[in-house]
Amino acid sequence: MTPSSSEMLPGTATRPAAALPSVAEMRRFVAVHIEPFQLHYEKALRLMARHSRDTLPTRLPFLLSWHWPAFLLTVPWMFYRKMYSGGLILVAMPVFLDHILPGSLFLGSGLLIALTGGLCGKSWYLEHAIRRIAKAQRGHHDAHARAAYLERARGVSLAAGIFGVLIQVVSITVIVLNLLPPDRF
Repeated sequence: MTPSSSEMLPGTATRPAAALPSVAEMRRFVAVHIEPFQLHYEKALRLMARHSRDTLPTRLPFLLSWHWPAFLLTVPWMFYRKMYSGGLILVAMPVFLDHILPGSLFLGSGLLIALTGGLCGKSWYLEHAIRRIAKAQRGHHDAHARAAYLERARGVSLAAGIFGVLIQVVSITVIVLNLLPPDRF
Protein backbone atom coordinates (compact mmCIF):
# COMPACT_ATOMS: atom_id res chain seq x y z
CA MET A 1 0.00 0.00 0.00
CA THR A 2 1.46 3.35 -1.02
CA PRO A 3 0.99 6.17 1.47
CA SER A 4 -0.77 9.31 0.32
CA SER A 5 1.20 12.52 -0.01
CA SER A 6 -0.26 13.75 3.29
CA GLU A 7 1.25 10.73 5.09
CA MET A 8 4.76 11.16 3.67
CA LEU A 9 7.47 12.90 5.61
CA PRO A 10 8.62 16.36 4.65
CA GLY A 11 11.55 16.00 2.28
CA THR A 12 10.34 12.63 0.95
CA ALA A 13 7.55 13.91 -1.31
CA THR A 14 9.28 12.63 -4.44
CA ARG A 15 9.34 9.00 -3.29
CA PRO A 16 7.20 7.22 -0.70
CA ALA A 17 8.79 4.74 1.67
CA ALA A 18 8.27 1.69 -0.60
CA ALA A 19 7.50 -1.45 1.38
CA LEU A 20 7.63 0.34 4.69
CA PRO A 21 4.40 1.40 6.40
CA SER A 22 3.36 5.04 6.35
CA VAL A 23 3.69 7.12 9.50
CA ALA A 24 -0.10 6.91 9.93
CA GLU A 25 -0.02 3.09 9.70
CA MET A 26 2.79 2.97 12.24
CA ARG A 27 0.85 5.28 14.58
CA ARG A 28 -2.19 2.97 14.35
CA PHE A 29 -0.04 -0.07 15.10
CA VAL A 30 1.83 1.42 18.08
CA ALA A 31 -1.46 2.69 19.58
CA VAL A 32 -0.11 3.46 23.09
CA HIS A 33 2.66 5.94 23.97
CA ILE A 34 3.06 6.77 20.30
CA GLU A 35 5.29 9.86 20.45
CA PRO A 36 8.76 8.33 21.05
CA PHE A 37 8.18 5.62 18.45
CA GLN A 38 6.82 8.05 15.89
CA LEU A 39 9.79 10.41 16.31
CA HIS A 40 12.19 7.48 15.99
CA TYR A 41 10.39 6.17 12.89
CA GLU A 42 10.36 9.59 11.23
CA LYS A 43 14.08 10.06 11.98
CA ALA A 44 14.85 6.66 10.45
CA LEU A 45 12.74 7.45 7.36
CA ARG A 46 14.52 10.80 6.90
CA LEU A 47 17.92 9.14 7.24
CA MET A 48 16.89 6.48 4.76
CA ALA A 49 15.57 9.07 2.30
CA ARG A 50 18.89 10.95 2.44
CA HIS A 51 21.06 7.88 1.86
CA SER A 52 19.05 5.86 -0.65
CA ARG A 53 17.62 8.25 -3.21
CA ASP A 54 18.08 5.86 -6.16
CA THR A 55 16.89 2.63 -4.56
CA LEU A 56 13.59 1.70 -3.03
CA PRO A 57 13.97 1.11 0.71
CA THR A 58 13.00 -2.29 2.00
CA ARG A 59 14.42 -2.09 5.52
CA LEU A 60 14.44 0.55 8.18
CA PRO A 61 17.94 1.64 9.27
CA PHE A 62 18.76 0.50 12.80
CA LEU A 63 19.23 3.55 15.02
CA LEU A 64 20.27 3.57 18.64
CA SER A 65 18.00 5.68 20.83
CA TRP A 66 17.45 5.56 24.57
CA HIS A 67 14.13 4.20 25.86
CA TRP A 68 13.73 4.11 29.65
CA PRO A 69 10.92 1.52 29.86
CA ALA A 70 12.92 -0.93 27.74
CA PHE A 71 15.96 -0.34 29.99
CA LEU A 72 14.22 -0.59 33.36
CA LEU A 73 11.86 -3.48 32.56
CA THR A 74 13.35 -5.10 29.46
CA VAL A 75 11.59 -8.47 29.49
CA PRO A 76 8.22 -7.25 30.82
CA TRP A 77 8.35 -4.34 28.33
CA MET A 78 8.90 -6.78 25.45
CA PHE A 79 5.93 -8.88 26.54
CA TYR A 80 3.82 -5.74 27.06
CA ARG A 81 4.65 -4.67 23.49
CA LYS A 82 3.77 -8.21 22.22
CA MET A 83 7.33 -9.15 21.25
CA TYR A 84 7.06 -12.55 22.88
CA SER A 85 9.90 -14.42 21.17
CA GLY A 86 12.39 -11.64 21.93
CA GLY A 87 11.24 -11.59 25.54
CA LEU A 88 11.67 -15.34 25.88
CA ILE A 89 15.15 -15.16 24.38
CA LEU A 90 16.14 -12.44 26.84
CA VAL A 91 14.79 -14.51 29.73
CA ALA A 92 16.58 -17.66 28.60
CA MET A 93 19.90 -15.96 27.89
CA PRO A 94 20.89 -15.14 31.51
CA VAL A 95 19.67 -18.53 32.73
CA PHE A 96 21.71 -20.24 30.00
CA LEU A 97 24.76 -18.06 30.72
CA ASP A 98 24.42 -18.78 34.43
CA HIS A 99 24.64 -22.52 33.75
CA ILE A 100 27.78 -22.02 31.65
CA LEU A 101 29.36 -19.33 33.85
CA PRO A 102 27.91 -19.53 37.37
CA GLY A 103 27.21 -16.07 38.76
CA SER A 104 27.18 -14.42 35.34
CA LEU A 105 24.00 -12.53 36.21
CA PHE A 106 25.98 -10.75 38.89
CA LEU A 107 28.94 -10.33 36.53
CA GLY A 108 26.86 -8.08 34.33
CA SER A 109 24.73 -10.12 31.94
CA GLY A 110 21.55 -8.64 33.42
CA LEU A 111 22.90 -5.10 33.15
CA LEU A 112 24.13 -5.77 29.62
CA ILE A 113 20.68 -7.00 28.58
CA ALA A 114 19.03 -3.96 30.18
CA LEU A 115 21.47 -1.56 28.46
CA THR A 116 20.92 -3.28 25.13
CA GLY A 117 17.15 -3.06 25.61
CA GLY A 118 17.41 0.62 26.51
CA LEU A 119 19.50 1.42 23.44
CA CYS A 120 17.75 -0.85 20.93
CA GLY A 121 14.17 -1.04 22.24
CA LYS A 122 12.61 1.51 19.89
CA SER A 123 14.26 0.00 16.82
CA TRP A 124 13.31 -3.52 17.91
CA TYR A 125 9.68 -2.50 18.34
CA LEU A 126 9.51 -0.66 15.02
CA GLU A 127 11.00 -3.68 13.21
CA HIS A 128 8.41 -5.85 14.96
CA ALA A 129 5.64 -3.50 13.81
CA ILE A 130 6.97 -3.46 10.23
CA ARG A 131 7.05 -7.28 10.13
CA ARG A 132 3.49 -7.52 11.50
CA ILE A 133 2.12 -4.94 9.06
CA ALA A 134 3.90 -6.65 6.14
CA LYS A 135 2.53 -10.02 7.26
CA ALA A 136 -0.98 -8.57 7.28
CA GLN A 137 -0.52 -7.16 3.79
CA ARG A 138 0.91 -10.43 2.42
CA GLY A 139 -1.41 -12.85 4.13
CA HIS A 140 -4.72 -11.03 4.13
CA HIS A 141 -5.82 -9.72 0.76
CA ASP A 142 -9.27 -8.88 2.11
CA ALA A 143 -9.21 -5.44 3.80
CA HIS A 144 -11.53 -6.62 6.60
CA ALA A 145 -9.35 -9.66 7.42
CA ARG A 146 -6.20 -7.50 7.31
CA ALA A 147 -7.76 -4.94 9.67
CA ALA A 148 -8.87 -7.72 12.06
CA TYR A 149 -5.36 -9.22 12.11
CA LEU A 150 -3.73 -5.84 12.75
CA GLU A 151 -6.24 -5.08 15.50
CA ARG A 152 -5.11 -8.25 17.31
CA ALA A 153 -1.39 -7.71 16.63
CA ARG A 154 -1.15 -3.99 17.37
CA GLY A 155 -0.82 -2.10 20.61
CA VAL A 156 0.04 -3.55 23.97
CA SER A 157 -1.02 -6.33 26.31
CA LEU A 158 -1.09 -5.57 30.03
CA ALA A 159 -1.67 -9.24 30.82
CA ALA A 160 1.41 -10.22 28.80
CA GLY A 161 3.42 -7.51 30.59
CA ILE A 162 2.41 -8.95 33.97
CA PHE A 163 3.27 -12.43 32.68
CA GLY A 164 6.68 -11.03 31.63
CA VAL A 165 7.25 -9.77 35.18
CA LEU A 166 6.41 -13.23 36.56
CA ILE A 167 8.74 -14.93 34.08
CA GLN A 168 11.56 -12.55 34.98
CA VAL A 169 11.01 -13.09 38.71
CA VAL A 170 11.11 -16.88 38.23
CA SER A 171 14.26 -16.74 36.11
CA ILE A 172 16.04 -14.50 38.63
CA THR A 173 14.94 -16.86 41.43
CA VAL A 174 16.37 -19.84 39.54
CA ILE A 175 19.68 -18.03 39.05
CA VAL A 176 19.89 -16.96 42.71
CA LEU A 177 19.05 -20.49 43.91
CA ASN A 178 21.81 -21.86 41.67
CA LEU A 179 24.27 -19.54 43.39
CA LEU A 180 23.49 -20.92 46.83
CA PRO A 181 25.58 -23.83 48.08
CA PRO A 182 23.88 -27.22 47.55
CA ASP A 183 23.89 -28.03 51.27
CA ARG A 184 21.42 -25.16 51.92
CA PHE A 185 18.52 -27.37 50.82
